Amino acid sequence: MPVYILLLIGPTIMIALGLHAMNSVPLTFILFYGWLLLFSASSIRQSLQSDKNKAFSNKGDLTGFATGILFLILIFGTVSAFSDSFFDAGKLQQQLIDWNFTGGHLIWLILILLIVNPLLEEYYWREFMYAKLMQKLSVLNTILITSFFYSLYHLLSFNFLFNWPINLLAVIPVFLAGMIWGYFRHRFRSLVPAILCHMLSDLGIMLIYFKFLYV
Repeated sequence: MPVYILLLIGPTIMIALGLHAMNSVPLTFILFYGWLLLFSASSIRQSLQSDKNKAFSNKGDLTGFATGILFLILIFGTVSAFSDSFFDAGKLQQQLIDWNFTGGHLIWLILILLIVNPLLEEYYWREFMYAKLMQKLSVLNTILITSFFYSLYHLLSFNFLFNWPINLLAVIPVFLAGMIWGYFRHRFRSLVPAILCHMLSDLGIMLIYFKFLYV
């Protein structure tokens, strides 16, 4: 059980070290994605081998894509409509500069968030941890636990990014998204729907960045 707790809390520790202790987005990425890749590498290999003959046009993939478009619209539309309540643009721009989320490596950081982030997070939470917890728990409890710990480390960044109480409330849709992606994993027996939806959701966040924060 202690190993399971470490695996569940490990990503949060990596975010805390990178953002709070080292105050750097690039270093946070190295720690966080390094952790995810270290433990989910075998799951990635097994998944690629088992899925190599599957088509990407089934009902699950379409569901993931359509849900992702909906999430993108909700994220971009909601934040655009209430941006003044969500964050102080000037303060947030300075915070991103302090985190080194700027300069010549910005394009790489954005590509990581749009491609690497959804892939590794889904493989870690909805494949690696999902499989481990399913050995001991029900489907519902597995999805609840993985969604909770998936949303937990978002608090560490939201605390800096958003105004109070949005920085706390914003974790709720992250948790719900984790529940939906966990359901996709269970319902369609594939990570593709969750990954597609996750990528489009992250694209919505990047569109917010370019509209309000890019300088």
